[in-house]
Amino acid sequence: MTLLVQSVALAQMPDWIMVRDPDGNRYYVDPNGKIYTSGKPEFDYKAVSESGVAFYFNQGVELLKGGYKFEGLSLLKSIMAMPSTAGKTSDYRSKASFEINRLIKKEGDRYAELDRNASILLYRQEEAVVLINDLMRYRIEFPGEATVLRRRTRGNGKYRYYGLLAGVRFSGSIAGSDSSAYDALLAIDSERFPSNISNMTALKNNWAKNLGADSFQRTPLHTGEREDLTRFDDGADYGGFEGFYLRGRYGYCVRIITAGSERAKNMALMEKMMQSFRLSFPD
Repeated sequence: MTLLVQSVALAQMPDWIMVRDPDGNRYYVDPNGKIYTSGKPEFDYKAVSESGVAFYFNQGVELLKGGYKFEGLSLLKSIMAMPSTAGKTSDYRSKASFEINRLIKKEGDRYAELDRNASILLYRQEEAVVLINDLMRYRIEFPGEATVLRRRTRGNGKYRYYGLLAGVRFSGSIAGSDSSAYDALLAIDSERFPSNISNMTALKNNWAKNLGADSFQRTPLHTGEREDLTRFDDGADYGGFEGFYLRGRYGYCVRIITAGSERAKNMALMEKMMQSFRLSFPD
């Protein structure tokens, strides 16, 4: 890993250096190699990565110490979700596990709700960003950059709803000057019902009531007992994919949409995203 190292002219910390890692994160390192982050809630669901894992771990710990428990736990859980590899990532996964276990002991009965709130995990894997919702048990890959724009949850016990909206950039950085411009928007709505859903027709009827009518033309791509994938467009400006997924008490509606001059190219990447959607249930 190549780091840009700059001297920091601070009277009270004359021997410290500032480090900028390949992800663009800045932090300080003292003469003993200890890392210091801001400890502030600089948290926008940025995907953790192997190249920046030192920053993400230390920032997660500092956030916990500063009382930002949701933010800190989300970072540590994202590190834990990264594939188990030898070397630095494996070491930081072990450290993250230790900190999470310490938080569990400290929070006691309060930890369960904290864990549910910190259910969106993001990490970078090669050229893709992986998003996991470990509460609603799904996983999807973005072939580029992604940021969580909104999440909504309600219910508990027998029923739960979890809605997520994400912006997707297939090329370039979301952190650029026009951070509100995305190549596509992804919406994942998931529900856990009080009892098993009888079939795919019942699930689609449920979401037809929630979403209302639209004028899109639909082309079926795959229809099965537990999955239903469709391509849609309005014949002019908008196009995308819609998927319904069923697993026991859980039902999912996944929609991704794009528009504009890059529409044709985006559609191929969006279909790749939809094909990556997975549910994590024991068979």
